[in-house]
Amino acid sequence: MIWLLHGNLGSVADWEKVKKELETAGYTTRTLNLWKYLECCPKSLTEMGHILCSEIAAQDKHPHICGYSLGGRLAMHAVLAVPHIWESAIFISAHPGLKDKESRKSRLSTDTEWAVKCLNLPWREFLEKWDAQPVFSGISTDDRSDIKKWKKSIARAFIDWSLGQQADLSTPLQSCKVPQLWVSGEWDKKFTAIMQTSMGEKAIILPKVGHRIPREAPIPLSKLLIHWLESKQHGN
Repeated sequence: MIWLLHGNLGSVADWEKVKKELETAGYTTRTLNLWKYLECCPKSLTEMGHILCSEIAAQDKHPHICGYSLGGRLAMHAVLAVPHIWESAIFISAHPGLKDKESRKSRLSTDTEWAVKCLNLPWREFLEKWDAQPVFSGISTDDRSDIKKWKKSIARAFIDWSLGQQADLSTPLQSCKVPQLWVSGEWDKKFTAIMQTSMGEKAIILPKVGHRIPREAPIPLSKLLIHWLESKQHGN
């Protein structure tokens, strides 16, 4: 089964078209609502990695994990927490971690500001500010009314799951025996550079697409995933 993890300010609906393509190709998929895990209490990235391992291993003997952006970082923690349970891991537009303490401290400060905005600004205004970030190339998505009810969890995620809370996972992931695919969009210059520097030949760059690959290019992404998964099955 392929377990699909959405990104920040995302939902299971972000995977709808990818899920359809994968299932048409014969794969079983499952999407997770990440916001429910923060509904009751804080959870660190490390804790969340172990929770994902425990929940998924209880339901699936041969799981593949695929995460986009924030979901990709959570997937990294799951893969490193208990490597032997995973058949493969796919990280899409996902950051392996900042390399120095000052950068992490600065990022945590910025994410704390986003948490405050999430709780206090009108929903539409908050989304407009979020979508205006250069990484998204000015491309907005829908109103995301389906996740508005999760505002408290989303705000908590900005802090608990901030990139500022994450160690640089590049080296342990490079050493990890779990087969990995790293995907970035051609127009997402920042993440493409990060992936190519950190992961080399494991990084695949999808042409004519930005950061939000599952939304912007679900069909090309699906074809890439299917081709890669089939190559793993045949031992290539």
